[in-house]
Amino acid sequence: MTSLVIAEHDNRTLSPATRKTVTAAAAVSTPVHVLVAGSGCAAVAEAAAKIAGVEKVLLADAPHLEKMLAEPMEALIVPLAGGYDAVLAPATTTGKNYLPRVAAKLDVPQIPRS
Repeated sequence: MTSLVIAEHDNRTLSPATRKTVTAAAAVSTPVHVLVAGSGCAAVAEAAAKIAGVEKVLLADAPHLEKMLAEPMEALIVPLAGGYDAVLAPATTTGKNYLPRVAAKLDVPQIPRS
């Protein structure tokens, strides 16, 4: 099956940590899809599509996703997660904020990495 990577960004530019996470995701399972969630972040989705190994980019562009807060991110990711072998995010403060909620809702262990 497929891995899903949650992109890290500031709504304008893609974080280098996302590229590293895509590399890790490809080692888990391929193909790799990337979810870009934010507000006014179409340019980020375009950049994510250019990462080697990315087959598909999902774009969720809405004002309530601008800050990538735990509650709206969990509500977005949980329904998508069932179609993926693994859900990965960069090991940043942002990823470490919402992924525990996602893991709890899915009743699966979170495997943190620093």
